[in-house]
Amino acid sequence: MNEARLRVSQAVRASTSSDGLVLLDVHGGLLLASNSVGAHIWALIEQQRTPCEIARQLSTDYGITIERAERDAAAFVSALIARGLVIEEAVC
Repeated sequence: MNEARLRVSQAVRASTSSDGLVLLDVHGGLLLASNSVGAHIWALIEQQRTPCEIARQLSTDYGITIERAERDAAAFVSALIARGLVIEEAVC
């Protein structure tokens, strides 16, 4: 994973609950839903964490290997980036 900071696009509105996450792209009309793990990753993205920081937090919080956390976080984050919901910003 790279060390880019992640931030939420201004075109996204999010609603989180104990059940999960719902994202709305107000420009494109795209509506996405995720489970509670996705909501947790979203909260970390809102804190502008790097992908590595997100994976470490998931590993700790869910008791999974760092390799699995990296793989799962990368897949979720990549899907959000591809849809323009999350933006990568280089860390100097």
